[in-house]
Parts: sequence; structure tokens; C-alpha cells
Amino acid sequence: MEIEKIVLEDNKEYFIIDTLMIDQVKYVFLSENLNPHTSLIRKFSINGKEIIALNNEQEYDKALRLFTEKYKDIFC
Repeated sequence: MEIEKIVLEDNKEYFIIDTLMIDQVKYVFLSENLNPHTSLIRKFSINGKEIIALNNEQEYDKALRLFTEKYKDIFC
């Protein structure tokens, strides 16, 4: 199984670890070289064609909390 990759505005290639729909917004969880120290969370724009940065720390915290809840059996 091949993991999908994308290139972001920093011209670095990131692996797509997962996507989650949260409040009708699709969030993308990314990692450079599958290294947990290079993890990022982005979201799709309203039109769904662009991957953009999150608005603030609260949005990041919410997305990260729901991601960890989804994988709580792995993280615990």
C-alpha cells in the first residue's frame, strides 16, 4: 500500500497520514518523512481545491484532540 503525498507551499513533500471531517471542514494530517516531529495539520479550502493553514491555535487544538480520540487505542 502506497501512502499518498503532497507538496506544500514550503516545497517539501508530506505524507497524508489521515483526513477527518470536523464541523463540515476536511482536515488533513501530514508528516514529512513519516516523522512524528514533522507533523502538520492543514485543512481544505471551502472550494476543496486548496490545502490551507488553520486559522488559530484553538482550531489546531480541536483538530488534534479529535485525531487523538480517533486513535486513542494506538496512543494509549
